[in-house]
Amino acid sequence: MAVYVCVCVAVACCTTVSDPASARSLGSASIGLSVTGIIITVVVAVILVAIYFTLLNNVVSCAYYTYNRICYRNRDYVGRYRSCAIGVKSSDGYCYWKVLA
Repeated sequence: MAVYVCVCVAVACCTTVSDPASARSLGSASIGLSVTGIIITVVVAVILVAIYFTLLNNVVSCAYYTYNRICYRNRDYVGRYRSCAIGVKSSDGYCYWKVLA
């Protein structure tokens, strides 16, 4: 049983560009497409990261009290005129403190 292998090799080491203007144009188009691809990749990555963190903030819920999108463990009504020395006072008279991480 005989096995024959045919290897075809093309050598193009010593040929010159027949149309330099066309080669320059193709080179410029190649660079333009590469830069455009990089820009699109960066934009898509930024959008995906923004979507990820938006979804992450919506998934993480607070089991206690939220004020200004921050989770607090305690809330007490202090009224409109009393101050809130240990936390943050809301406009409706509640005092929030002990922020959860």
